[in-house]
Amino acid sequence: MRQLIMAAIAACTLALPAAAADSAPVRMAVKPLLCVVDKGASSCIMSFDIRWKSVRPNEYCLNDSAKPEPVRCWAAALDGALLQEREVSEEFVFWLGAPGGVDHLAEVKVSVLRVDSADRRRERRTRHVWDVL
Repeated sequence: MRQLIMAAIAACTLALPAAAADSAPVRMAVKPLLCVVDKGASSCIMSFDIRWKSVRPNEYCLNDSAKPEPVRCWAAALDGALLQEREVSEEFVFWLGAPGGVDHLAEVKVSVLRVDSADRRRERRTRHVWDVL
């Protein structure tokens, strides 16, 4: 199970969007990027630390692919930060853009990992190597 979680974290780290590159005019970082849903649970409650920076002051809005309206907007800003607590049950994208715009200047995907395995071998109790009985 630990290997599965580590592989998912590595995949999230390697799959950085092009908009998050250092040469982009707007950069955004979100922590954490992975919601781990335990067996028997349908969601997890997370606190997101969202930070962004731009090379030009402008009006920017933080959007969420799960909501139709912006989470927050900043006027004539070079950077911004927001702490947001929410319940997560499926993956979504935070993105930064102009107010009312559809262009994603920067975006970060939050993934969901479910650890409820249907493989019964994981449930079986294992014996010690030297246990012959």
